[in-house]
Formats: sequence, structure tokens, C-alpha cells
Amino acid sequence: MKKINFWIALITAIIVLIGSCASDDSSSTSTASTDNSSSTLDPMTCPSDNTDCITAGWHQNELDWNAVSGATSYTIYWSTSTGVSSSSTAITGITDDNYTHTGLDNGTTYYYKAATVNSAGTGSLSDESSATPRTGSTVTEACTFGEAASGTVSGLKGANASGTYYHSWQGQEPSDGCIDNSSAISAFSVIVASGTKGVRHAAIIQGNGNAFTDSWSFYMGDNCTKQSGFMSFYYDNLTVSDNITIAVNDASSYPLEATKVLYKDNYMCVLAETASQETTIETLFSSNIDLTVGTVFDSPNGTVGAMDNNTVLWTVLDNISSTTLNYFYTEDNEIANTYPDNFTDNGATAWHAGDNITR
Repeated sequence: MKKINFWIALITAIIVLIGSCASDDSSSTSTASTDNSSSTLDPMTCPSDNTDCITAGWHQNELDWNAVSGATSYTIYWSTSTGVSSSSTAITGITDDNYTHTGLDNGTTYYYKAATVNSAGTGSLSDESSATPRTGSTVTEACTFGEAASGTVSGLKGANASGTYYHSWQGQEPSDGCIDNSSAISAFSVIVASGTKGVRHAAIIQGNGNAFTDSWSFYMGDNCTKQSGFMSFYYDNLTVSDNITIAVNDASSYPLEATKVLYKDNYMCVLAETASQETTIETLFSSNIDLTVGTVFDSPNGTVGAMDNNTVLWTVLDNISSTTLNYFYTEDNEIANTYPDNFTDNGATAWHAGDNITR
């Protein structure tokens, strides 16, 4: 009987011991799962040609790292403040060794850490990297002649021309020049990429009245935000010639008086911030210019089929239709040394003073 009791006690002790060991193993496994047993994977490292693992773009940051053997995915943690941790906003389920973080605000710095993931859990966080999506250059910042107005063109029929004028379109005459209605965007489709939400088209008197710039800017965001590119054309040697009286205009509501104006192509400055805008502009110029996204093309116009003499019509009218607006009317002509004789539907543009005041 004593032997039986002995064996029962021994068996009971063994069972208790086994249960205790099983409990310890279970606790160890759970800790590994949450405390990064995947940290046994090689740490994430940056490519030799991108030692910060990150490249700033237009409203985006491109993250790149060397693939880690054994990783099934990667998680990126990010914030607009330094000190990123595992509680920061996470982007999970990344299966490539790169990721493009889009929809960002240009000029804002974004901070990142990343970790490998496998069946055991999430590994330790990498060192923190940061990048600031570039702010797309403006014409004033990037182009030889910019958009600063200077001088006055005198001798025009109606009034003198000075300052900045913006394209008027079907009743839209915003003081900042932002045209964002769908019919306008559709009408400008030959120069704007798909997805464009706004256009700003300006004529700026420059060169102390002896030059002007015709400048287009394109935007992918609402209210002319997120500039996606621009085209700016600088003309000089501007001279004013004869005034003419127009019997009938092909374009309705245009003035019946105008002044002949001659100027020469001088410089063109172009930027595409998106691949689609790049293609649109290159197509417009029949691939005579080769753009690189994010790089300004600033060159004498003579390299892209410049006209020696642009012969056009200009008229400036003050305070018309009982408004305080100063209107600027132009008629282009594609035939050098030949002036148009009226305002036409294809060649005429109506502009309004950018500051919405008479001059």
C-alpha cells in the first residue's frame, strides 16, 4: 500500500512539473510573437544609391530599401513630427521593397520608420528617415524672366497696358486668375493633362513696357492648388503701330477699334510635374522639346520654331459695362508680318486686370 501511495505521489509531482514547464513555454512563445521574434531577420538597410532610403517627389515621398530574406511583408510608420514609433500611423501589407507615399503636402516634412514582418510578428523599427515633398517651382522662381510686371505699353487704342491681366472665361473673372470650371478645362484640353482641375493664364507687361510674358499654369487640386506644370513665353522688342477701325468682328462682344502691335519671340520656360503633363506638353510641341518631370526647361525660343515677328491686335478698355475692370483684348496671328484685321473666334482672347481696378 505504501508503494502504491509512493507511485501515486510521484506521478502527481511529474504531472505538476510538466504542466509548469508547458505554462512557461506558452508564455515564452507569446512574448516572442509580440516582442519581435522576427527581429532575428536581417535589419532593413538602404540601397547604395539611396543611403537615406527616401526620395522626395511632387506631393509624394518614395521609400526604398533592400529586401530582407525571410520577410513576408513590411510596415511603414510615419508622422509629420519626429519621434516616429509603433503607435504612429501605419501602412501595412507592403510586399515590395519600395513604397510611394502619395497625397502629401508639398513643403511639409514627413518622418518614417519601417519594420519587417513574418509569421512570428513585426520586427524592430529601423532608424528614422525624413523627406520634404518638393514645392513645384513657379514661373517667377524658375524662369529667366519670371512674372514680375514692369512698365507701360503706351499708344494703344483705348488705354495704356500695364501690370498683369488674367484670361476671362465665360463670366469667370477671378482676381487671382484661377479658372476651374469644367467647360474651360475641356476647351484647353490640348495643353492640359487629364485630371487637371484648374488653369491660370496671365499676360504680364514687362521690360519697362517693351516686353510681355504669356504664362499658363496648371493645377491638379481644387482652387488652383497642387501645380502640375506651366508654360511661359517671353516676348520682347515690342512696338506699337497703327490704330485701326474694325467694321465687323468675327468674335462677338469684342471692340471695334484696335492697335497693331509687333513683338519677337525671346524665351520659353516649361515645367511638367507629372508624367501626364509632360506628355501633353511634348505632344503640343510635336516632341521638339524633351522634358524631364520636375526639371525646368528654360531656353531661347529660337530652339522651338520661333517667329521673328508676331503681328497682333491689342485693345485696352477702362471701366466698361459699368464695372471697375480694365479689359485687355488681344488677337493672335500665325502668319508673320501680316496683321489681322479683326477679332476672331480662334485667335481672340479677353483678359481682365489682375487687381480688378482701372489703370
